[in-house]
Amino acid sequence: MVFSAQQIKFEFLSYIKEFGGQPAEWHVGCAPDAPKAMFEQADVDSEHDIWLWKPALSPAAARIVYRYLTEQLGVNHAASACDGANIFLYKRTPQRDA
Repeated sequence: MVFSAQQIKFEFLSYIKEFGGQPAEWHVGCAPDAPKAMFEQADVDSEHDIWLWKPALSPAAARIVYRYLTEQLGVNHAASACDGANIFLYKRTPQRDA
């Protein structure tokens, strides 16, 4: 199932609100393979970090969400280039340093 840009924006904003923190504590990116981009390239810890990814209708739709989160809200860019239809969001948790 794929999601529209508006659906993804709403869900990502709800996630940020639910798990807290300033937008600058979060990272967003898009990739053809979001799990690979998050867990292998960005080193997101699937058990301790907070993360979410959604397939968008198209790479253009993913870029709309990406630009909104980074340019309007101040969410950080993930390490990967925004070149796919899957968009992901993550926040590192303090337990990683323990």
